[in-house]
Amino acid sequence: MANSQLDHFNDPFDNLFHIPNIEIQRKRVSNFDGVISRVKPLTHDTIEVTVSYESEEGFLGATAGQYGTIKVEDLDRPRAYSFAKSPELENPNEVTFFIRMVEGGGLSNWFQEKDRSGENVVVSGPMGKFGLDKTDNTIVCIAGGSGMSAIKALVEHANHNSLARDCYFFYGARTQEDLYCQQEMAEIAKQWNPECHFEFIPVLSEEPEDSDWDGPRGFVTEYFNENYLTQGKLDINKVSAFFCGPPPMIDHGAEVLKQAGVPESRIHYDKFEDARSPAPVIDNAKCVVCDECLLVKPVADCIVEATNFSIMGIGKNRKVEDFSRVSPRETSGIYYNSLYIDESKCIRCFACVDACPHDAISPDNGQVPKTLRTQ
Repeated sequence: MANSQLDHFNDPFDNLFHIPNIEIQRKRVSNFDGVISRVKPLTHDTIEVTVSYESEEGFLGATAGQYGTIKVEDLDRPRAYSFAKSPELENPNEVTFFIRMVEGGGLSNWFQEKDRSGENVVVSGPMGKFGLDKTDNTIVCIAGGSGMSAIKALVEHANHNSLARDCYFFYGARTQEDLYCQQEMAEIAKQWNPECHFEFIPVLSEEPEDSDWDGPRGFVTEYFNENYLTQGKLDINKVSAFFCGPPPMIDHGAEVLKQAGVPESRIHYDKFEDARSPAPVIDNAKCVVCDECLLVKPVADCIVEATNFSIMGIGKNRKVEDFSRVSPRETSGIYYNSLYIDESKCIRCFACVDACPHDAISPDNGQVPKTLRTQ
């Protein structure tokens, strides 16, 4: 079915498949040859990377909050990063990422070896469905570390479109030397819809007590809870929350919001996962062979189409043995009975999770994929 997607949207069987959001299904991941045009230090451990790419039309359908990948020749797999600018504000044929230098990180080490300006790369996107909702609720943004990127893009999008919504942006960092984009936030505050309120609140968790910092201290989600939620500064019936950053921050923030009475449907997040995170697993019993996951995968062999396979080992030693591979676009997808995500190739971008219209792909699924039949 992968080679018949153009006809898929007018297919009379769409109602049978109950596709919940056709706009998500229209988004496809495209690959572009590019060149690193600028590398700008933002803090002691975070850089802004701008890639110029070759395309007449750019990242089709990209929206603020989505992400893409960067692939360099020296590394075996691409790395996923949120777009750090709202698409309306990007220069033509450019895309911007914020990349934090992580100890032992493949791309981090690559950038630290030398100035990479002028290097050839491949950028792919767009991916993900994180973004602003369409309500008029107060926007509560909470970000940590390089989670600044996606939230900054959301705020820029709202400001560019002069949305009539209040916005509170809480940013968690360790110390003052970890803060960045403060000037951009100050400019947005000046430009925000004059009938509404915008506030940027940086919160520092490890700033020395004897420093000149007179702003909020502590963990960002605790500060938000103690000084805004419990103080009644926000109407919880008119709040939509948007998180981006480390999973523990998001989990805690979502929990305090739910305890305050904010329904889960108004809590949106983009968690930063890496190779240490569990890879998604496909429940083939739920799969309807729509091929949406195959059309968004950024790595050629991260999802394997197989007619049968057996699983050997457990945990990190788990691997697929004796599978009969299906060749996409050569063998009709309707004949495979199983999709398998290869943990060694998966980059934890979760594009397949977002694209699946039937919730068949999740890291919470059983770790032994089911086959529907054997040959």
